[in-house]
Formats: sequence, structure tokens, C-alpha cells
Amino acid sequence: MSDEQLSKEILTSFGGVENVAFATHCATRLRLTVNDEELVDENNVKTLKGVLGLVKNENEYQVIIGTNVGSVYREFSKLVNISKSDETNEIKEKSKKEKKNYFLIASDFIAGTVLPSLPIIVAGGMISAVLVVCTTFFNLSVETGTYKVLNAIYNAAFGFLPIFIGYNAAKKMDINPMLGSLLGAVLVVPDINGVEGLDFLGVPITTGNYGSSILPVIFGVLFMSIIYKPLDKKIPKEIKFFLVPLLTMLITVPITLICLAPIGTWLGQWIGAGLIWLNAHLGWLSVGVIGAATAFLMFSGTGSGLYAAIFLAFAENGFENFVMPGMLAGNIAIGGAALAAMTMVKNKDTKAIAFSTGLTAVFGITEPAIFGVLTRFKKPFIGAAIGGAIGGLFAGFTHVAEYAFVSPGVASVVAFINPDGTHNNLIMAIGTIILSFVSAFIATRLIGFDEGEEK
Repeated sequence: MSDEQLSKEILTSFGGVENVAFATHCATRLRLTVNDEELVDENNVKTLKGVLGLVKNENEYQVIIGTNVGSVYREFSKLVNISKSDETNEIKEKSKKEKKNYFLIASDFIAGTVLPSLPIIVAGGMISAVLVVCTTFFNLSVETGTYKVLNAIYNAAFGFLPIFIGYNAAKKMDINPMLGSLLGAVLVVPDINGVEGLDFLGVPITTGNYGSSILPVIFGVLFMSIIYKPLDKKIPKEIKFFLVPLLTMLITVPITLICLAPIGTWLGQWIGAGLIWLNAHLGWLSVGVIGAATAFLMFSGTGSGLYAAIFLAFAENGFENFVMPGMLAGNIAIGGAALAAMTMVKNKDTKAIAFSTGLTAVFGITEPAIFGVLTRFKKPFIGAAIGGAIGGLFAGFTHVAEYAFVSPGVASVVAFINPDGTHNNLIMAIGTIILSFVSAFIATRLIGFDEGEEK
């Protein structure tokens, strides 16, 4: 069916417009938070043509669409008002969040805050990788206009990242998202970012470099929501338009600069250092664990909980050598397992699905293979875990690192080129790809499965 029709069917299955409290999407999933779970017809959602599966984390539902999810989300957003500011919905959301465990609360918030910014981050990261290729292999001078124009895309994506994150965080917290953007912009203006000796009413402001940070603006927006919501409720509507944003920013900005942004910066530094320590002391074992767990993380939708740590590692170190190399192994292994399943199934439709989704997984988008093949047949899931573990152990042992954020796979292997011009990291990343694919393919073939095991 068309994207418009699929959106209407999904909305109907989720209880209509009034039941959808929040909506966003990632690379392959439409992520919906609802007010009343009893109004959701999960079985009907799973049977819709164009839906590959459904994952539920408390009151958030993740509808697996595939790479076409962006078009479906655009149609869906036309049908539903995803901002919920009335008191009834706030009470409902508060009561539901109290039932969640802290990990799911954080995962849900990170998903709503970070995932909408992924196209910007991926574009900037891939441009950076392309520039490394051009300067390393094609002698592109950094003084040329071509380099400066392309590098401006990278600088804009990461230099102004707090603006994008601030918008999404405010939207997720049900406050005016433009104020979240403004707070992010305050952090990166030249008069604030990296400037020493500042104070506010005599109180010193800790110098910070916030250009590619995420935690400072997130902490600031969380505080902003505490200020904004009472003001929005109590100030008379006749003067609310100008007084609410004025008071909100007058209170939020100084507190953020003096207290919250430095805390976010320090926490980010500690997390980045912690990841390096973990990888240095556990090495091949830690990356192997990520490789083995990648399919489960993607299946459960909990992989987004790692995004904050990944971005912090990039911001602090300029690379990430723990989660992303493990996911490189895991993604390729998922593709290898799906393609191995293709060689064993007899049903032509299933064979076609296994081939297309396996190829997509090898290029870095794994959910179609996970829900189209791995979860329909139990044993390929095991094969993918084995291949991911073996490839991850190799990546950890050889200290593979990713230098630009993008979903790791064959299509994005340039992100593993070291900016210093050496090629060893890229060679080891290619070795990880080959080893992960071959081991997952062989493991799945050896384990085997019966088409009658299909769920």
C-alpha cells in the first residue's frame, strides 16, 4: 500500500490521533509513545503490509518499517499532532514514566532527542570521511574552495550540534522547541564558546567548548522544562507570548552556563575516558561482546541507549573504538546469517526477502534482516551472534576505530580511514568485515534450520 495509506492504518491501529502522545523515527523504525496502551491493536499492526515487525518498550512502540520509514513518518506526521501540552496528557505521561525502569526512561529520552538529528550527523560524518579520502588519495589541498565548501558541511553538522539537540530535547520534553534551539545556539556563539574569564552578576562561568557536545544542552533543556511549564500555565494568555520565553531564557541560560553545562562537559569527559579504559583493559573481549549482542540490541530497540556514549567518545577523542567496531562486526554478521539462510530456504518469497535484507544489512541497515529473517527462524539469530562475536574479537584485538559517525557497514567503510593518512585501521576494518561475514555464514549453514520453524 502507499505510504499515506500505511500511515492511516498504523494510526488506526494505535487508537487514533488522541492516543498518540509523541512520534519520531530512526533509520528503520517509526517510534510512537501512546497515552493508553489498551487502545493499541498490536496484532493488527504486525499484519499490515509494509510493517516488518513491532517492538514494545513500556509505553513506546517501535514499528519496523525499513529504509522507507522517513516517507511513512512524513505522511504520519500530517495526520497526528504530536505535541501534547494539556494537563491530562502530562499527568498520564508522568504516571507511565513512573512505571518505567531508569534505563528505559533514558533510552526513550535519548531516542527522541538524538535520533531525529542522525541525518545531520551522518551527513557530516560521511563528508569528513570523503575529505579524508580526497586529501589522502587524490591530493586535494585544504586551501582549495572545494575543500572549504565540503568541510563547511562537516563543521556545520558538528559545530552547531547543540542547536539541533536542543530543539529535539525540548520537543521531547513538551516545551517550545525553538527555545531549546536558542539555548543550544547560546552555547556555541563565539562570545560564549571557549571564552575565558566570563561571569554573570559576578558569578564566574567555567570555560567550556560546546561545539560538538550533547550533554550540556540536554541538561539545560531538562532544567528549562522545570521553568517553562509552570510559567506557561500560570502567566495570563494576554502576556504569555512574550513573557514566558523572556523569563524562561533569563533563568535558564545563566544556570546552564554556570552549573549545568560544565557538569555535562565533565560527565562527557569521564564517559569518554571510561570507554577508552574499558576498551584498553578488556580489549578484544569488550568489542566481541558488542558484536555478539548487536542483533539483540537492534531487535529490542535498546541500541539507541548507547548513542550518547558514542557521541561523547567522538567529541572527546575524535574516534570511537568500542561500540562502533563491535557493531561493524555485528551488522556484517547479520547480513551473513541472512544470506546463508537464503541458500537454505526453498520458498521463493522467503529467499527473495533473505537476499534483499541480507544485502541491506551488509551495507549497515540491519532491522529488515533481523525481523524479516532472523526472528522468523531461530538458528540464524545464533549464527549472527557467533559471527558478530568472532569479528568483534578481531576488531578489538587489532584496535579498530571509527573516525566518523555512521551506521557501520560496507558502504561506510571509509569512516574507518585514519585521518593521519595511515591505512592499518582501514585494513583491519576490512578484515573485520570479511571475518564477520564468513564466520556468520558458515555458522548459520552448520547450525541449519527447518523452514517449518518459521513463526
